Amino acid sequence: MPGEVDILETIPEKFNEIPLYLISTIIMDQVKTKGKSVFEIRVQKKFCNCYTITVDTRDEYALRVNQEALAQTEGDGHG
Repeated sequence: MPGEVDILETIPEKFNEIPLYLISTIIMDQVKTKGKSVFEIRVQKKFCNCYTITVDTRDEYALRVNQEALAQTEGDGHG
């Protein structure tokens, strides 16, 4: 519908099963690509010394927060 934001636009970029030695390279590439719009970088250890890296920009974060606030005001159908 017009005026609505596609849900895929609010999903942060995610890299799965990254070995430890590549974490700094991926973060460097993402900062070079996205520049000052990077809002948050999360690194989570998974299994067998592999990590998941999630890069969130300010725009993605703002859209997600707005959608969550809208969902709370509209209600989620529970209760």
